[in-house]
Amino acid sequence: MKKPVEFTINGEPQKVLADSSVMPRILIFDIETSPMLAWCWGFYKQFINPDAVVTPVKILCYCAKWYGEDTVLFQRRAKDDDKTIVNGLRKLFDQADIIVAHNGIAFDEKKVTARMMVHDMTPPSPFKSVDTLKIARKAMDAGCNKLDYLARYIGAGQKLEHEGFPLWLKCMEGDKAAWAKMEDYNIQDVLILEELYTKLRVWDKRHPNVALYYQDDRTRCVCCGSYKFKKLPQTAKTAISEFEAVRCKDCGKPQRTGTRLKRDAKTMRNIL
Repeated sequence: MKKPVEFTINGEPQKVLADSSVMPRILIFDIETSPMLAWCWGFYKQFINPDAVVTPVKILCYCAKWYGEDTVLFQRRAKDDDKTIVNGLRKLFDQADIIVAHNGIAFDEKKVTARMMVHDMTPPSPFKSVDTLKIARKAMDAGCNKLDYLARYIGAGQKLEHEGFPLWLKCMEGDKAAWAKMEDYNIQDVLILEELYTKLRVWDKRHPNVALYYQDDRTRCVCCGSYKFKKLPQTAKTAISEFEAVRCKDCGKPQRTGTRLKRDAKTMRNIL
């Protein structure tokens, strides 16, 4: 539950969209990058020598929204300079307790970090990362783990169709119609990502404990923060202990309570 940071995006002042003192701030985001420009000798299976790189990969645009809120933020770079939008993302990260992206740990976060370093920015304040691609790979086998397929698989919608690589070229050339299409495409990715995250997070065994971010005395769900539970007839067992088990009435996450079930001394002595 971080304190709000005042900043602007595209000249518009941004405000905190949720009370950061009583609930975690979860940022759903997705970036689009411009391609690397380099000299090469052929079409297939080329090794690109670093000396042949003319322009490295840069951030083209990004879309982000706070989980559970309606407002969607979209920011694109001006001409070939991505410093402004990278700074915008950094400030959003600075406000976030948890950030969510698809393949975010291997791609989105690393690309953004690389550009932060180029622009001599300091790291944002600490946050937890949730990668829906990693959750999907560990929790299930849908046949394909791409965002578009998973979203359609669970009924969360699908990506917007576009013309492919020419759309990126037109955006880099400043084509207004292309940018309008790119904005719709980027926003749709974030909207279906939010739905996918909601479905997947109850299956994530390593999801950050969101109950830690609330400043009250309620017993809360580790996954969604709800305080509504129903007791399960089964118990949760560790290697040597046994606890009461409950299920969250809002997200359905099964979890154990902090109440250890007492056993007599003789029984405990028989447990290795």
